[in-house]
Formats: sequence, C-alpha cells, structure tokens
Amino acid sequence: MMDTARRYDHVVLISIDTLRSDALGVHPHPLWPHKYQNIRPVRTTALDELAGRGAYFPNVISAAPYTAAAHGAIFTGQYPLHNGVHEFYNGSLRAPSVFTYGRRDGRTTVLKTDFPIILGNELGFTRDIDTYVVEQDDDFIDAVAGSESTVACAHFGAVHSPYGFHNLAFGGDAYRRKVTELEEGLPRDLPFGDLLVESYRDREDTELLVRYKRAIAYLHSQGEYDRLFQLYLDGVEHFLKTRFGPFVERLTQRVAESGKRMLLAVFADHGEEFDDRTNGHFNSMAEAVLRVPLIIVGDGVEPATHTSRIRTVDIAPTILDLAGIPAAMTGVFDGRSLASVARGTDKLGDDAPALAEAYTSELQDFVAYQQRQLSGRHPGPLEHFLVGHSAYLGDRRVVRLTRQYSQWFLKTDPADLTWVERFDDAGVPRPEPGADPGPLLALLDDYRTALREPEQVPMTEDIRGQLRALGYSV
Repeated sequence: MMDTARRYDHVVLISIDTLRSDALGVHPHPLWPHKYQNIRPVRTTALDELAGRGAYFPNVISAAPYTAAAHGAIFTGQYPLHNGVHEFYNGSLRAPSVFTYGRRDGRTTVLKTDFPIILGNELGFTRDIDTYVVEQDDDFIDAVAGSESTVACAHFGAVHSPYGFHNLAFGGDAYRRKVTELEEGLPRDLPFGDLLVESYRDREDTELLVRYKRAIAYLHSQGEYDRLFQLYLDGVEHFLKTRFGPFVERLTQRVAESGKRMLLAVFADHGEEFDDRTNGHFNSMAEAVLRVPLIIVGDGVEPATHTSRIRTVDIAPTILDLAGIPAAMTGVFDGRSLASVARGTDKLGDDAPALAEAYTSELQDFVAYQQRQLSGRHPGPLEHFLVGHSAYLGDRRVVRLTRQYSQWFLKTDPADLTWVERFDDAGVPRPEPGADPGPLLALLDDYRTALREPEQVPMTEDIRGQLRALGYSV
C-alpha cells in the first residue's frame, strides 16, 4: 500500500442503484442497441463528464442482482457467501467494510441511503457508521464537509422504479403525472402484485408506487419491452439532471471551500433489463443487469477508459489502496486492488474471472414478511432458495438457472437450464451451443463450498495425545 500520509481527506462513494453500465452515453460498446428498437438516447452529461475526468471502468460484474447482497460485496470486497449477506433479504454483514477500515484510520464514517429498509440496521449496514442519513442529500454533504476526514457513501435509489422519481418528496407533481400517463389505456382490474417497498412512505406515496409498479408489470406481460426500456432511460436522465448533477456540484464545492482533497468513486449495484425472462432486475442473470459502471475521480487518478472486465469486489481494495487507508491486501478480499491502474502506472490486463448469484423468496411471502416487519411485529423466518448463478472466464460465461418466474413474476417454478455465451469483440454475449460448460461450472461449484457444513473429524486417542502434548486439556 502507499504512504500512510493521507492522500485524500474525504473518500466519498456514490452508489446509483439500478444503473446499468450502458445507460451512460459515454459507454464505448453499449448492449442495448442490439436489443431494443426505436429508442431515444438520453443525456447523461453529469456522469459522462465524471468519466472523462477519471478512471472509467464500463465492464464491472456485480456479485448479485439485488441491493443488499450487491452492496455487501462492494463495501467488503468479499463475495456474498463470504461476507454474510447473500440472500435477497436474510443475513447480516459480518465482514469488515470500507467503513471499518476508515474508522480504524481515524476517519468519520457516513452513510446516506434512499433504501433504509434494505441498507439499514436489519442487515448490518449501519455497523461502523458514525452518521446515518435517510434520503437527506444536504445532510450528507454537511456531514462530510463538517468533518476533518471521512469515508462516506451516498446511495441513491431514484433510478430504481419508479424510474427517476424515487418518491413524492423528490418527484412531486411530475411523478403524479407520470403514473396517470402510464395508467392510460390499461385495464382497471389489474392485480396488485409487487407491494414491496424499500423506504418508508406515507399512504399517497405508497399508493403511487404500487400503481406505478402495477402499470409496468402489465406492460411487461404484454411484451412492451422497448417502451419499458425507454421509460427506464428517461428516468436515468431525469435523476441525473434534477438530483445527481446538483448533488455532485454542491458536494464538490463544499469540499473545495474547506481546502480538502476528495477521492470520488461512482458505481452501481446492478442494472435493469426487460425480456421474457427479466422484468427489471428481479434476481436476473441477464448480462445487462450484472454489468455496471465504476468511475474514480481524484488528484493522481489518470483519466482513461479501461474496458477489460473487473468485479465489484475489486472496488473496496482499490479505493482503500488509493486513499492510503491501511488494510491487508491479501487474505481478506476476494477482489484485487486496481489502484495502479487508476493512477495510470499499470495496464489493466485480461478479463478477470467473476461470479454472480441470485437468491429469492416467493414474492407474496416477502410481502407478508415485510408487512409484519413494518408493523413492528417480529417477522419470523423468510425462506430463500437459489434462483440462478453465472460464472465468467476469459471470453465466455455460463448461466445456470434453477428457477423460472411465472407471469407477473409472482412465483417461481423449479427449472434446470444451463447455457454458455461467448462475448464478441463489442462485448455482446452470444449463445454458443455445444460449448463445454465444465470449467465455468467448476468455478461456481468451488465458490459454493462456502455453504457446506464442515465435516466432523472423529476424536481418536492419537489426536487426543497430540493435543495434550501441545498443552490442551482434552
């Protein structure tokens, strides 16, 4: 690691929930033009400018297609089966995070989230956090600018459905108008399927969210994937223009006024996709869901685009290394530090091997669980099962699905589907029938040994004698 003298006073992470990598206009090889028709490209100026100023990685594979497990991997640099949060909601983060290391380095730790039900105390995300903020962007900026040094993260949920708005406080009348517009021409007797919420909402806010989700679920059931993707891109543009861009400007100005240095890392946890297998990102192994962007900006970071594949588990060791925050670079992280690449002193090299897994519970079971939780009752257990997983080696990846969703994504049925894809020169995955999935499946099987119970070694008299010779009383 670099000199322990602080290179950056503030290390600020910005997580844009549900931002697929090729939503950025600056992306060198977007996937979506190969799939969707008659799409109006949107302006992503705020992100494009940051990408031009820093080390830009457009090919980052997320460890999971949902918020909790994806963020756990990002914050700890460990894959979900290793850090304690791998299921859709169960578990608790037990591995040290960037905030743990920041605290040990004497820094104030700050976390702002738009999804307090997910990135909150229940799953261990408030551990080692000094200041925890919900949805209040300016409070986050005040907390960072008012501290001597920080490790901080601002999580934004507004690219997630309802696309671009997040809630009434941020979306206002534009959000109300969009819901009314979406419902025009829709049947009146549509079922209420997805009643899940990620943040605390009043009655009108909750009703608007459910109506929005019901409308997009109906559009998906009718195969209107192009319309849904345009809706998603429009939401990205609205969020960047109305909230993200102004936020970054205010944060940068406040830090500059204090005479401090800032290392900024912008990333996503997963993307969004629409087809006959995927409605958004819900436990999907679609490449556009798993491929996310990473942008690192700061003094000493060399502006460049690095297109080889990396992983979200590489983010924590890279940021800690760049910032000079002490952490063991071997034996702790599943990812690797790319600090020398970001500084421009090293080449990125070949595509890294990567893993992704998705677990879920039945939607209605989770809705009932969450309703018990929000009412203050003990929610009880929530059954989860593996939906699918994917492994990457070289120019290939394998996808293995163990469940498939029914219409409206309300329940899953057992499945046994495995296929191999090869990435072409533009990074587009193409099915490769007849390819041997063996080496790729072996990577998945090796990873899943973390779930196995340790074998019990029988206590023999020989072992007992050896332990006694070492001073143990057995």
